Amino acid sequence: MTSVIPNVQPITAILLIVTLNIGVAPAMIIGSLSIMITNFYLGMGIWTIAQILAFAIIILLTGLLSKLLRKFLLVEVVLGFVMSLLYGLLVSAMLAPFFGIKQFWPYYLAGLSFDVMHGIGTAVFYVLLKKPLVKMFQRYQRIEKSE
Repeated sequence: MTSVIPNVQPITAILLIVTLNIGVAPAMIIGSLSIMITNFYLGMGIWTIAQILAFAIIILLTGLLSKLLRKFLLVEVVLGFVMSLLYGLLVSAMLAPFFGIKQFWPYYLAGLSFDVMHGIGTAVFYVLLKKPLVKMFQRYQRIEKSE
């Protein structure tokens, strides 16, 4: 039997790495498709729209900050943690009205531990995945240029 840690998955790290190394448009496509495919498997609902919009906002913000971020791995890792927290805040803010939640902050704070786990997972995955993904992107670009 395997154990799964809630909210710890590599998608946020992958989207940030794609945004910083390939661009906003490819990250938007990958993010939207990832959410759609995952939610086809796990269950579709109003949260699908909130997840896609939250990732779109995070990708756009990362794209706007990209020139400042590409200098130090630590800055990128901190960005991953912060963007994961922002993702949780955005999804909660978008879904609270649909669930009839009148007191947003208690609702949000009740789930903050999951957002922190998401942030920690994103930071760890970012460190683990950045080098191999960037290497893969560079190899693909070399192949594309030679054709």
